[in-house]
Amino acid sequence: MATYLFTFYCVFLIALFIVPSYITYKRTGINPFKFSKEETAINYVGKVYKIISAFAFVTVLLNAFLPSTMQYLVSIEYLVSETVVWIGLGLIHLAFLIIFIAQRNMANEWRIGIDNENKVNLITKGLFGISRNPIFLGVISVFIGLFLIIPNVVTGIILVCGFLVIQVQVRLEEEFLLSTLGVEYKEYLSTVKRWLL
Repeated sequence: MATYLFTFYCVFLIALFIVPSYITYKRTGINPFKFSKEETAINYVGKVYKIISAFAFVTVLLNAFLPSTMQYLVSIEYLVSETVVWIGLGLIHLAFLIIFIAQRNMANEWRIGIDNENKVNLITKGLFGISRNPIFLGVISVFIGLFLIIPNVVTGIILVCGFLVIQVQVRLEEEFLLSTLGVEYKEYLSTVKRWLL
């Protein structure tokens, strides 16, 4: 199970972030990674998210290949059960599907961060007609799933920090889209929820 989780996490990162970014770049000439070294709120969020992702990757790596080290991450024993693990696995696989479909909906509009340099086209079709942030919803589901599969203090911190950072990024992106798209985005706000409810 631990080796499978590591393999899944690697496939998740490659298939849902690296490959789509490369495809977008080849199609449009636009680098989808829009975080920079400038001292702005969105770039700070990007740095924090990279740290969170690194901790998640290392945790999954240790769990797969050095399981004895997991005792130092302070397991949350009352969550350790086969049923909880299966719920976690269900969540991360559902998240994969959600993000994959949402990226297909975005097509060449796929970005990581805020694109101040190129024309922004609002995507409202597919999953974006149900939630304004299906990809972030998927990422949060992965953090929850990881916590349920490996319930310890570190994965708990990853979940809480990841959730908070995504909440900040979503609001920064909303401000940007409001200032860029105006009425078009206001109408979208009035018809589609930020998450689901």
